[in-house]
Amino acid sequence: MIWHGQLVLTLARTEGGTGRLLGSCFPINSEYLATAFHVTQGNDRNLVASFPAISNISDYQDTSIGYFNGNSVKIVASDPIRDLCLLKIPDDWSATIPYRIGGTDTLHPGSEVNVYGYPHMEFGRRVMTLQRSHVGAKVLLSNQGIKSKHVVVNSHLRPGQSGGPIFDAHTGTLCAVAIGSYAPSTSGSIIVAGVDPTTLHQTGHAVSAEYLEGMIP
Repeated sequence: MIWHGQLVLTLARTEGGTGRLLGSCFPINSEYLATAFHVTQGNDRNLVASFPAISNISDYQDTSIGYFNGNSVKIVASDPIRDLCLLKIPDDWSATIPYRIGGTDTLHPGSEVNVYGYPHMEFGRRVMTLQRSHVGAKVLLSNQGIKSKHVVVNSHLRPGQSGGPIFDAHTGTLCAVAIGSYAPSTSGSIIVAGVDPTTLHQTGHAVSAEYLEGMIP
């Protein structure tokens, strides 16, 4: 199995000497990180990125560690229509990217994909997690009159996985960026323990990675 988890970072916002975890991000080349726009809300004030504490998915991850070392990152491009954002990699970092940017055109219902991210980040749990999943559907989603390519994956995506990469399990190609779980627009919805019950289903949405290349400055 091709494993790219060592390059999936956490994004956090430092506040009063502590860091509030926001979501996942990952490099697309030696200069830029990608994430979901809603993770940053278009604001890079006190925004920091941090590498995972493991170098192999088989390593035990120490959940008692309550701190992490992060480097300041700045937004260089935003696409709120497709919920994508690019960040500048700090100058003192070096990254060798073992994958290429593709898209969702080559995927089909039943295609196997690897989803990386930090699913319980909103509770301060910084555990890099790999989910092996399958594509359930390919859809066009419209936002402000612009239709974009997405895939539905057959795994529930939690907030901490937003902005994380999704790879073709067989080729290792970056095919999509995790956005989140579908929630219908309904009135009178409630939140239980910080969770919208309408999102509790075994699917998640991801936008095609092909749009990232057009955002590179």
